[in-house]
Amino acid sequence: MSTGPTKPRVIQWATGQTGMFALRNLLDSNDYTLTGVRVYDSAKVGIDAGALCGRADIGLPTTDDRDALIASQADIVLYMGKVETDTPGCLADVCELLASGKDVIATGSRFTHPRSMDAGMAEAIEAACAQGNATFLGLGLFPGFYGEILAPVLSRLTQTTSRISVREVINYATYASADLMFDTMGFAHLPEDKSPALANEEYAAAVWIGTATILAHALGLRIDSVEGYRHVATTPRDLEVAAGRIPAGTVAAMRFGVSVTCGDTRIDVEHLTRMADDIAPDWPSEIGYEICYEGEPNIRVHMVVGAEGEDHSEQGCLATAMHAVNAIPAVLAAGPGLYDLSTIRPFVRRPQSAPRS
Repeated sequence: MSTGPTKPRVIQWATGQTGMFALRNLLDSNDYTLTGVRVYDSAKVGIDAGALCGRADIGLPTTDDRDALIASQADIVLYMGKVETDTPGCLADVCELLASGKDVIATGSRFTHPRSMDAGMAEAIEAACAQGNATFLGLGLFPGFYGEILAPVLSRLTQTTSRISVREVINYATYASADLMFDTMGFAHLPEDKSPALANEEYAAAVWIGTATILAHALGLRIDSVEGYRHVATTPRDLEVAAGRIPAGTVAAMRFGVSVTCGDTRIDVEHLTRMADDIAPDWPSEIGYEICYEGEPNIRVHMVVGAEGEDHSEQGCLATAMHAVNAIPAVLAAGPGLYDLSTIRPFVRRPQSAPRS
């Protein structure tokens, strides 16, 4: 929903690590006008948006008034709420934003391909898009970029393929979100504890079914069956990580994903994460993102985000933020409706000037 010659008005929704990167980039850019910043932490409320992220004051205080932002005037929202831990609440936010006439770009696995996760979720988003004449796109890094955009491109080099695997290997010791690491993923729990969300294999599979679905559709494959899995490994010693303490004997590494059968071709998408590099030594250990095509020819591509020794978790958040920011022009140019990374017009990053002081 383009605003014509004026700068698009953008709301930054949530200011966690990824949201903070996005906020800084919006302020550093000359392409957009920031009109609102949604925060959840009471300590952040009322702080100037510039000061919040280490930039000069811009005269725009942050707010935790959800309804006021939904009622405000803006063209697009970068939605980075806690989708993994509060999917119903985030879906309600997104639908009300869309119904109010604002386009939405959302990060989080639940929004990468809503229809493959929950037909009701997709229908709610589509109805809100129709009501507000608005556009929705879910994206990220993994899921939300690597398997959905790069993996299909590699298929152009293949003659035959029996298996496509897409994998992320990461160390989450520096990721400070206790609710995501512990309550949702299940680190620091006993292996048999079924209370964390990802202890449910169907829930774990749902994280990656969107990636597998987009990849299958991009290659013209029909999905015949889906199987989710989750394997865990424990730590022999106490670990102190950014999210808190992981006692000896509890989960400190996990490997979960989905295997999808498409006729004679199998697609595997998985996430493998540790809280210490020596846990589960028999699992793949090379940090980064990998795509393998097994067939003729065999292809293996490995990507590292933070390639010069930077914190890979932090740099992954930066990459996710930039994927959202750089998608703004394509979403504004699209017609109303629910899009995914196989249906939205391809977009490229526009050069930007140096950050303002």
